[in-house]
Amino acid sequence: MPFSVSTFKTNVLKTDLQRPSLFKIQINSVDTDQTFVDTEDILVKAAAVPAANIAALPINYAGRAYKLTGFRTYDTWTTTIINDEGFSARKKIMNWMYRISGGADGDRTAITGGPGGLGDGKVTLIGTDGLDKQTWKMHFMWPTELGEIALDWSSDAVEEYTCTWAYDYWTHGTTIEEPNSVVDEDTVMGDEP
Repeated sequence: MPFSVSTFKTNVLKTDLQRPSLFKIQINSVDTDQTFVDTEDILVKAAAVPAANIAALPINYAGRAYKLTGFRTYDTWTTTIINDEGFSARKKIMNWMYRISGGADGDRTAITGGPGGLGDGKVTLIGTDGLDKQTWKMHFMWPTELGEIALDWSSDAVEEYTCTWAYDYWTHGTTIEEPNSVVDEDTVMGDEP
């Protein structure tokens, strides 16, 4: 079949294509003092659908390397957050980090080890009809890196910074309540240990 731009446009317009700007984020700590409220969740201006990898385990035999499937690993999740003058979201992340590693002055009395410092995050894609379409939930999540805030006299932009989150695994489903671990026409990939 010869190439045709009109055929391409007709086929593409038959389906609803997902827009990268239609999403919402939820960040929850076990401690409600560090959980983002709606007005702070909306400050997350950029994120990503989380990635997963399966490492190749090479086995050498007869001068050749044969690759076997290894363990599934999960990359860190990075968010870009708009800063408000009250530093509301940033203060929560800083307090979350103090809670799991101790204060900046070395005081470690506030540390609550174990699952007390963990939480979860959700990224939900929204369709052009305004309805939730797909949701990924990161389990046992905690902030691992809080980015700098750039200051510049020649800039009139709004302050923003990044936060990198570590987590154990993610699940995925068509709604927040229905994570799934199979791939078929009605559901999509998820993963539980």
